[in-house]
Amino acid sequence: MLPELPLQELECFAVLVHQLHFGRTAELLGVSQGRVSQLIKRLEGRVGAPVFERTSRRVELTDLGRTLAERVVPAFARLREGYEDARARAAAAGRSLRLGFQCAVYEPVARAVGGLPEGATQLVELPWGDPFSQLTGGGVDLAIVLGPCREPELEVLLEFSRQPVFVAVAAAARPAGADAVSAEELAALPLIEPRGPAPEYWRSANAPRRTPSGRELAYPAGAATMQEGLSMVASTRRGMLLCEASTRYVPRPDIRYLPVPELAPSTLQVVQHGQRPHRLAGRLVELLRAEVS
Repeated sequence: MLPELPLQELECFAVLVHQLHFGRTAELLGVSQGRVSQLIKRLEGRVGAPVFERTSRRVELTDLGRTLAERVVPAFARLREGYEDARARAAAAGRSLRLGFQCAVYEPVARAVGGLPEGATQLVELPWGDPFSQLTGGGVDLAIVLGPCREPELEVLLEFSRQPVFVAVAAAARPAGADAVSAEELAALPLIEPRGPAPEYWRSANAPRRTPSGRELAYPAGAATMQEGLSMVASTRRGMLLCEASTRYVPRPDIRYLPVPELAPSTLQVVQHGQRPHRLAGRLVELLRAEVS
């Protein structure tokens, strides 16, 4: 039999190690300052020696307290993380899969979602310039976003839909005979970029800062959504980069979509939070892989 672990005392100890203040520790734990003192004294009685030196001005760890803190504080943090993760998994098991998407729900994605039980998926549109916040914050369980994703807490389950890059321009500003735009021509065109807290590596991939030869691309304006950006394109002489699939989903008589062959193609990625997998995520990825393979 393992000896009984004094969890209340250890939790109080772990908080007090960080705060070194009985009053603040009491506030964080939602107990009285006297209760904090009682728990620490009880822990010291169990250990057999003081773990804190207390004066009227400060609280400090003793040598024994520092040794205990090195072992207990990280272990207690892992216990709490494990407990919260179990609660999150249990909550996710009883609800629908919240699937975030950028730009559009393309045909393969729609068919994959249709392969799940009816009502098992809730679709959530993600901002053009903010692909990851809802996933890291728990607002969605799974996200289909423009790559790349290099966030340490997120896991890429599938990459698909490699698409050539096009530029959207106002139809009135581009002769009908032109059928492509070179990367060097792009450098002379003011562009619209995604507006939002996307990381710089993602922004550089989806709104590149330079042409392959090194000429700088200018982005004097930003848009929160692709539809907002296209409305700006139609009413100004600015351009906007997007993938070929998106051009088919948003045809407009006042906009022309022209390929930019020299730019690297875009991709979509299916991403989940590594610590909060949903029970239906694996099945959706299987269905989507079958659609795009």
